[in-house]
Amino acid sequence: MAQAIVTRNDIQRRLQPMAMRLRLRDTILLGSKTLWMPLALSALIQLIGHLAPIPQLLLITCAPPLIWLLAMVGFLTLRPMPVAQVAQRVDGLLDLRERLATALELGGRAEHGPVDDEQQEDARSVARQIRPQQVPLIFDRRMLGAALAALACVLALVLLPNPQVAVLAQQAAVRQSLQQAAQQIEQARQQIAQDTSLSPEEQAALEKELAALEQKLRENGGNREQALADISTAEARLQQRINPNADAQKAAMDQMAQSLQSLAEQQGQPNTSASAAEQLRALADRLEQMTPEQRQQAAQALQQQANQLAQSNPQMSQGLASAAQAMQGNDVQAAQQALQQAQQQAQQQAQQQQAQQATERSLSQVQQSREQVAQAGQQSQQAQQGQQQQGQQQGQQQQGQQGQQGQQGQQGQQGQQGQGQQGQGQGQQGSRPANGQGGGDANSQNQGGQTGSGKSGSGQDGGSGQGNEAGDMIYQPYNPNAKPGDPDYVQGQQNGQGQTQVQQGQSPLPGVANESQVPYEQVFPQYQQSASEALDQNAIPSHLKGYIRDYFSELEP
Repeated sequence: MAQAIVTRNDIQRRLQPMAMRLRLRDTILLGSKTLWMPLALSALIQLIGHLAPIPQLLLITCAPPLIWLLAMVGFLTLRPMPVAQVAQRVDGLLDLRERLATALELGGRAEHGPVDDEQQEDARSVARQIRPQQVPLIFDRRMLGAALAALACVLALVLLPNPQVAVLAQQAAVRQSLQQAAQQIEQARQQIAQDTSLSPEEQAALEKELAALEQKLRENGGNREQALADISTAEARLQQRINPNADAQKAAMDQMAQSLQSLAEQQGQPNTSASAAEQLRALADRLEQMTPEQRQQAAQALQQQANQLAQSNPQMSQGLASAAQAMQGNDVQAAQQALQQAQQQAQQQAQQQQAQQATERSLSQVQQSREQVAQAGQQSQQAQQGQQQQGQQQGQQQQGQQGQQGQQGQQGQQGQQGQGQQGQGQGQQGSRPANGQGGGDANSQNQGGQTGSGKSGSGQDGGSGQGNEAGDMIYQPYNPNAKPGDPDYVQGQQNGQGQTQVQQGQSPLPGVANESQVPYEQVFPQYQQSASEALDQNAIPSHLKGYIRDYFSELEP
């Protein structure tokens, strides 16, 4: 009995490597039959990723094979395999005629005969001779070929350019832009909350609009169209809160404040609605000290201001007219009451202007956010479009360069002719070839010591372009910084010798021949300064100031 137990334990110990070999055999066979499934799923994911944007596409593509690999490792290491089953399979694979399985079964019996001992000894000797390498490893060639085909599809889809990469980059840029826009809206909302010049109702209304827009932008997952729609809705609501006559009213109140400074004897104060209210109060206080002549002058000034405010601010105009009428009748008390009412209206106007300015600032911030979101992600699209058009443009540029070589040579000769003629003059002379077609000359003589001639040649250029270069002359209809009554003149030098004679020539260019041609770089700063002053004085709505600055930056020489 003891010998049988020893023999049975020895056979079981020698079957343990065979069990691991059988696990490996089964795992390889199962893997070869099922490998095509995760690879086909990965190929399907890649195909969908080429048709629709999928974030982390490569990671999702690798997920099915990784899950399959973990399943195979678990099948290899965790699947139970009894010793009796191992013995039966080894007997069948190595053609041992059930020696190992029979020996294990006989070893578990209580009674043993001489034949049983001989059989177990024979099985024990066979178990000592077998090796794990004798069990062959097999796989399904047909299914493995399908897996290789699926793997090739996955690799091809991974290596091929994916058009959805640009879409994902655009969505990422949009999400980043939305977060930045939300932060800017939050800052604008905090500024509204800290603005003590606004009434509680105005603060609550503006904060509500900005807070709702901020929440929608933060909850947006990268949908630019939805974000633009939300911003446009908030922009429309803020636009409804803006008084279209606010700028005209502010300009009229500023003018009135400037006119009232001399009447109230308060020079040097800013021209605002608040200062106008203060000047009306000061004028009401000194009415009793004014002479009848001074009251009549003040009444005329107030009536003039009332006429100017009749369209933009009828209530203020009526109050000033009442004060002027009372002052003309020497009714000081009635005039003071009318001025006090006008002062209250001016204070209300100042509060309304502050509310309008806060609303305009909020609207400007919302519009900047809209432009920022609208431009997000477009750089990558423009880069791709530029690469696609680069080949076509290269061909067109080569043709254009070939056409320019002959025509620019002709144009250069014409420029040399103009320079040669320039040397004949003794005074100031300038000539340059013209890009375009035309011919003609214009001569001027000055008996005071200046003579000169200029000729415009003809030529063609294969390229085309627009711009204002240094030395270009443009027509200036008026000087924006000139005062009324200042005549326009052409600066020159007079030496007191002789008389000036002008001979009118024929110009080949369209338009009227006149003396209003001035250098472009001389005119541009005047118009730019005039526009800057208008921007500083808030004569232009805040949401339009950016366009004006961009316009003049494009025109800058």
